[in-house]
Amino acid sequence: MKTCVRGLCAVMVILAGCASAPVAKKADILVGRITRADLTESFMTAFEQPPVEPPFIEMIRQAQEGTEVLVFLGTWCSDSRRDVPRFLHIADAAGIESGRYLLYGLDRKMASPEGMEKGYRIERVPTFIFLRAGKEIGRIVESPRTTLEGDILSILANSTSQRIG
Repeated sequence: MKTCVRGLCAVMVILAGCASAPVAKKADILVGRITRADLTESFMTAFEQPPVEPPFIEMIRQAQEGTEVLVFLGTWCSDSRRDVPRFLHIADAAGIESGRYLLYGLDRKMASPEGMEKGYRIERVPTFIFLRAGKEIGRIVESPRTTLEGDILSILANSTSQRIG
């Protein structure tokens, strides 16, 4: 009897620990076209961001002419919470206007009501797709190879299509 009670107590403790783990609520998952203002403060400050080196910013500023960026993200995703705020910081510093990038939220199944992600073969988030004249010139999928700003600069500096990540 004591063994059953102890076992039951152990199971209850384990379940209580699982219940206290952070879980994204349905209301916290943004899908479809979103704006920067839609992103919560906790999303924007989820990770402490190291400073961006000024030479990278200046090179991105010079290379970004005529480039548009599609950013597919999951507000529930730790990689998105790390890299999307950093991208927005880089975009601000490099003078990339908000009208030149689109933030697009996906649910945990990588889907949205409009289905925009289907045309871009999105399998993981975040995915940053860089376009010039409507043609993809490169993308960063899930995590940058080097740093986010280094990968952005690499894509912008090369005119051939490439996939990073």
